Amino acid sequence: MPGFVDHLPLPPVPPPGTGNLDPATLQAFHALGRVLHLHRQAMQRKLSNPETHHGELISLRLLTSTDGISQREFADALHLSRPRVTSILQSLEKAGAVRREADAADQRVTRVFLTAEGRRQEMENRAAFEDYVQQTIGRLADDDKVELARLLDEVSGHIAELVCPVAPDQEGPTS
Repeated sequence: MPGFVDHLPLPPVPPPGTGNLDPATLQAFHALGRVLHLHRQAMQRKLSNPETHHGELISLRLLTSTDGISQREFADALHLSRPRVTSILQSLEKAGAVRREADAADQRVTRVFLTAEGRRQEMENRAAFEDYVQQTIGRLADDDKVELARLLDEVSGHIAELVCPVAPDQEGPTS
């Protein structure tokens, strides 16, 4: 029967996994989720090419300071698998942003270089990024920026513990 459930005296069903969370924790979690979602949307709109994947942006940025890096070192620096880096580099190569060459001394090593087009794209993306940061974080009061950074660093630390837990035998010295 349509509408029958509306007449039952049942309490509202909480979202999954929130039964033991206090309201302030849940509110902060949802606020962070909104920020992350909106951040991704806003960055995509600010970029010169909205089709560009964030891995490509980070790759261009890294290459501005490590031009000629080996593909293996590149993957290690980005903390990505070698197949994922190959995919990113193939996309950037297709766009004319990078070129790959075998190392002159060791043909087994592939070196990655930023092209003039890659430098142009990176500069354009950096300008868009700086504008975005100024329009968002830059509009906060200085004290609020410091507090936000402190809180986000603390949350990052908690997340890092979940991602890379320290083994009991690797914990630091105790007092």
